[in-house]
Amino acid sequence: MYKKFLVSIVLVIFVLAILLGLYKILNPKNKEILAQGNYIEATFLAEAIRPETAEMIKVGDTLYDSQGKKCFKVTDVKVVPSEAKYVYYDQNLLYIENTSKLKDVYITAKSLDKKYAWAYPYGKDLIMAGAHLALYGENWKLWVTVLTVKDVK
Repeated sequence: MYKKFLVSIVLVIFVLAILLGLYKILNPKNKEILAQGNYIEATFLAEAIRPETAEMIKVGDTLYDSQGKKCFKVTDVKVVPSEAKYVYYDQNLLYIENTSKLKDVYITAKSLDKKYAWAYPYGKDLIMAGAHLALYGENWKLWVTVLTVKDVK
């Protein structure tokens, strides 16, 4: 009787240890490491976008990830003429304008959370310079390149 009770206790402890180990391995958020971090400031480049879209991006806007979670607050916006050619169709003819109407937009934003800021869905990869990602505002979305990422206090 005593052996059955002891074996049961050992098995329960073993199963709990396995479950705890799996949780630690599969959980991407290490709270101790994340709590030590600083805010991050990232600069994004949206190339050759329409002027109407460029005008929608304002300082103070909130940026969202692909899951709809708030990630960044825009701290600076710089709009410059794009070097890309403006191509359009009119009456089945292709037109190319050398003086581009398109804009390049440099967006600088600071993370809302000190602990972490994800650039990709599902929280698997940290944001990094050189990455291409979708960036969402209140009423716009852009495909951008991450130019710089730095820690700020």
